Amino acid sequence: MKLTVLGCYGPYPKASGACSGYLLQDEETKILIDCGNGVFSKLLNHCNDLSKLDAIFISHMHPDHMSDLMVMRYAIKIKQMFGRLEKPIPIYLPANPSEEYERIQYEGAFVRNIIHEGTEVNVNTIRVTFKKTDHPLECYAMAFEKDRKKFVYSGDTKYFDGFVDFVKGSNLLLCEANVLHKHMNENVPHLSGRQAAEIAVKADVQKMVLTHFLPEIAVADVVEEAKEVFPHILQPAEEGKCYFI
Repeated sequence: MKLTVLGCYGPYPKASGACSGYLLQDEETKILIDCGNGVFSKLLNHCNDLSKLDAIFISHMHPDHMSDLMVMRYAIKIKQMFGRLEKPIPIYLPANPSEEYERIQYEGAFVRNIIHEGTEVNVNTIRVTFKKTDHPLECYAMAFEKDRKKFVYSGDTKYFDGFVDFVKGSNLLLCEANVLHKHMNENVPHLSGRQAAEIAVKADVQKMVLTHFLPEIAVADVVEEAKEVFPHILQPAEEGKCYFI
C-alpha cells in the first residue's frame, strides 16, 4: 500500500497548504482518508478520474477534516451529468453531528455509510476497522490492513490508553501531533509530539509519520520532541510525499 499526503495541517492550513487529507492506494484500489480544506484540488493531481476513487473515509465532522466534501460533491454531480462518472462514491463517516451528516449529501453524489467502533469495511482487498477516539466530536481512528500489512491513522484525539491496543501490529502509524507538550492542558483535544511518540513506543511501532500540524508551531520542534521518546523511523508528513506500507 502507498500513502500520499494531500494535506497535513489543522485546524487551518499554512499558506499554500491544506488540512487533513490522505490518499491510500494499491494496484487496484484508491481510498481518500479525510477531505479538509484544500484537499480536493490536491487529490486531482493524483486521481483526476473520480471513477477510480473506490471510497472515502471521514474520521470526524470538524471542517478541517471534511469541508472540501462540500465542493467535491459538485464535481461528482457535474461529472455524472457529463457521463464521466456513472455511480455515486461510497463514503464512510460518523452520523454525528447529524446536521453535518445530512448537509454532506447533494443529489446523490455519495452513498453514505455510518461508522461505529466495531464496524468492518472491505474495499476490494483492503480491510478497514475503527476505534472511537477522545475528541469533542465523535471521531474514529482507522486501521487499514492488507496482506499482513497494517496502517493506522489516528484521526484527532487526546491521549487515551485504549488507543495503544488498536495501534499494535502497525507497519506505519500516521499520528496527529498538533502541539508541543508544554502547551498541553485538559482543554487541548489533541496529542503533543511526545504523547504521539509514547503511544508508538507502547504499541511497539517501528515507523511513524506525524501530522495535523498547527501552523503557529515549527514542525521541526514537534518532530524533535517526539524523537526524544521514539527511537525508530520518524518523519513529518509532507504534502505530496509518499510513504509505503
